[in-house]
Amino acid sequence: MNKKIDSISGLAGFAALMVIYAHMGSEGFLRLSHHFNNLGVMIFFSLSGFLLSYLYIDKKFCAEDVTAYSLARFTRIAPAYLFTILASFVIFTCFDPQFVYQIGAHNLLRHLLFIGNESVFWTIGPQVQFYVLFLLLWSATAHYVSTKNALPLVFIVFACVLLLMLRRSLPGTFVGANLHYFAFGVLAGVVRRKMHIEFHQPQLINIIHVSLLLIFLGVECGVIQLSEQMTHNNLNTLVMAVLVAFFIFVFSFDSLSARLLFGNPLLRLMGSLSFSLYLLHMPVLYWVKKLYPDDITHPVVVALTFVLIIALAALYFYTVERYCALAVKTLGKKYAGRIEGMFTRLGVKNKATVG
Repeated sequence: MNKKIDSISGLAGFAALMVIYAHMGSEGFLRLSHHFNNLGVMIFFSLSGFLLSYLYIDKKFCAEDVTAYSLARFTRIAPAYLFTILASFVIFTCFDPQFVYQIGAHNLLRHLLFIGNESVFWTIGPQVQFYVLFLLLWSATAHYVSTKNALPLVFIVFACVLLLMLRRSLPGTFVGANLHYFAFGVLAGVVRRKMHIEFHQPQLINIIHVSLLLIFLGVECGVIQLSEQMTHNNLNTLVMAVLVAFFIFVFSFDSLSARLLFGNPLLRLMGSLSFSLYLLHMPVLYWVKKLYPDDITHPVVVALTFVLIIALAALYFYTVERYCALAVKTLGKKYAGRIEGMFTRLGVKNKATVG
């Protein structure tokens, strides 16, 4: 049985807030000089790898579980994302040609196919592609466990290493350009899953957690100086991928500091809202700048903008995201048998056959 890790939900919320924080800086609301660029995105990518390996890598690769996985991944992103893309298309083409999400006839199809790169949507493609890649990894791992034939797994690992070597020359909308974050997240999730234990030295894990937090704050405040590559041009660096995966791994262990920092109800709520926060924060920043172009650095405007982002994201989550996902889940359950049949025809065995 998978144990729910509250701090991981809080980390998703923290990642969303870091994305908002970074974009409030780049849009002129805040003055940021030492900020870890792309930190929120790096955490999102690594979290995906961690969670998928932690939740699924030990499960049997059968038609029933693959169907459940596929429906869960699709409903997590697709409904709210596609709704946002279509709404942005209508706003941009019919009402506001300066809208921040410039989705028009020239790029609508790309975004509907999850390969668009307009504004924040560039991260959606790699995420969806990784879901498919993880299916292959899960299949190869299960094949090795059941037959001791490591050839498919070796092939996938070799392909991933090759992509890692070529990542700097690959487009950002391709999973290979960001595979190091997903890959090290997967490794962290596998190790965490195989441990089956918690630390028996709570004081030690508390010290590690607080130390990591102090280092992060030191960099953010400029007390600790890192290279330009580490803080700004960091998406391509393997070191950052390892550090982010380690950060997630360490905070997956329960401690007083983990519960206070990331396991608290507020950040866990932000984790639930994280995708809506990600989708909506840029339009809110755009509209506030349009209404108050000369006052966006005023503390009251900054605070009200942040509150507005949270409020609209909550409304979006409890209406659009939740009900669209519910509709897709209902359809998925209705046609689950057909989907399982499709996977069976592709060679995935039924649970009874797998044993």
